Amino acid sequence: MTGALLSEAVADRFHLPPGAVYLKSHSVGCQPRAAEGLLRDRMLAPWRDTGEAWPDWLAAIDAWRAALAGLIGVEARDLCPVTNVSAGLSRYLSALGAATGRRTILLAPSAFPTIGYVAGGLAAAGWTVRYLPDDADVRDVANWTAALDDDVALAVPMHVSSNSGALTDIAAVAAAAHAAGARCIADCAQSVGVVPVTPAAWGVDAVLGTSVKWLCGGPGGAWLWVAPHDRTALCPSERGWWSHADPFEMAIGDFRYAPDARRWWGGTPDVAPFVLSTAGIAEIAAIGVDRIAAHNRALQAMLRDALAAATPQWRWPEGAIGGTLCIDTGADQPRVAALLDRHGLRADFRGTVLRLSFHAYNGAADVETAAAALA
Repeated sequence: MTGALLSEAVADRFHLPPGAVYLKSHSVGCQPRAAEGLLRDRMLAPWRDTGEAWPDWLAAIDAWRAALAGLIGVEARDLCPVTNVSAGLSRYLSALGAATGRRTILLAPSAFPTIGYVAGGLAAAGWTVRYLPDDADVRDVANWTAALDDDVALAVPMHVSSNSGALTDIAAVAAAAHAAGARCIADCAQSVGVVPVTPAAWGVDAVLGTSVKWLCGGPGGAWLWVAPHDRTALCPSERGWWSHADPFEMAIGDFRYAPDARRWWGGTPDVAPFVLSTAGIAEIAAIGVDRIAAHNRALQAMLRDALAAATPQWRWPEGAIGGTLCIDTGADQPRVAALLDRHGLRADFRGTVLRLSFHAYNGAADVETAAAALA
């Protein structure tokens, strides 16, 4: 597996916290060294030099759309910048009611809580939320198929589950949803940047993602991709002046939706988060997601080989997983948490489940440090 490891020089392209082994890219990815200069050149310098810098700022957002489109293999016009995953899902759902008479949203109980919060907030509009059984494996498409009926409008699978690392076959879930007459929107917040994300190949209707984690782009740079077949078919009721075909037309009584994903944009956009996100995307693209994925799997295997036999009381994940290694430490959790602190290992827990992430800037030495500390 060592042949899959990336060069140690990759780490030099990122700011890593001193005196620590950083294993929390599932939460926040480390800052690319190029981010500060890009923010200065594309956001701050035009603002300083021209005052009203909208032409430069919009060009920067166009550059972000193009960069992300290249990374995930879609058309830039089908990508809309949003502040966070919640905002993207809310805007998507605001259009769905007029497009279908169905009123059930299907989730797994392991979905990131914000998905459930957004969906559950639509009860007053007649929507209901249905969950898969608590013990259902989200990777088994039969569990999704069994829960799909003629009232389900939308299935929302996580590509990678944040609490278990389970890697779902999104194409299979999307096919099951479509066979049942429903749409499918994939939450890729925990996968994009470390696992290949291919919306067009999956056949999904939409994808949600964020830059703050594996894309190393910081908070505020999230996105909604809507499939070309819904490019003009869905009309969000949650809209703003930047959803307009011509935001600067300024005719209050004449709203016309933008002909592409900008219709989901809403009000005055953020700029800085997308400049920072562009820096992260550029680094991930330059390294290559497939190479990052292989590197990640090799480091996971090294840690498991070093620790599994010595920790029979822990429950290690089985089956397909993404970039985050989620290990249920059970009654050992307080001891493990203390060891993490003592040895400067930056990881976290969901209950008793230890979450460790190896990104491109981690290496074999990080595995050795973690194994020695936790053995």
